[in-house]
Amino acid sequence: MKRFLLAALATAILPLVAQAGDLSYNYLQAGYDYTNSNSAPNAHGWSGTGSVAIGQNFQIIGGGSHTNRDTTGTTVNGWNLGGGFHTPISDRTDFVADASYHQANVDGVSGGIKTYTGEAGVRSALAPRFEGWAMAGYSDSHNNTGDIDRSGNGRFFAKLGGQYKLNKNWGLVGETRFAQHDQGYFVGPRFSF
Repeated sequence: MKRFLLAALATAILPLVAQAGDLSYNYLQAGYDYTNSNSAPNAHGWSGTGSVAIGQNFQIIGGGSHTNRDTTGTTVNGWNLGGGFHTPISDRTDFVADASYHQANVDGVSGGIKTYTGEAGVRSALAPRFEGWAMAGYSDSHNNTGDIDRSGNGRFFAKLGGQYKLNKNWGLVGETRFAQHDQGYFVGPRFSF
């Protein structure tokens, strides 16, 4: 009888464990972005990002954004492209690292802002319908717009995020980013495939 109960329990739990450990690196997401800055006007708008897995441990990442700066009324359009690496460090947690290039243009101002970013951290299936991630990184911006400091303004940052999975393909994502002079927030749907 004990063996039967253990087998029944294992049969009931195994699908949940498999679902919890399923971290997809193939997804598209879009949503609302807000940046609260101490050194520049606050910004709000939309952004979209995506990731496509290449083989077992690599992914290509990219995205775009359209934001408006408060008080100045200027619009900033940007895009990014990069690559990443992930590998399991436990049954439900992956180590993740990526590097990307960002290009942004400010409407009405010639030139652009170029940013190089690298980050590393962990991504974990915390429950059957919830995953979370914690990342630390460094970004360095250079520009030739004439209205912003022309030197590189590298800074360290930390990101915390999570996804509530509505079903196999759809989820709701929330993320916050903390840097020395600003805090960024994102919320929106994610489609995993």
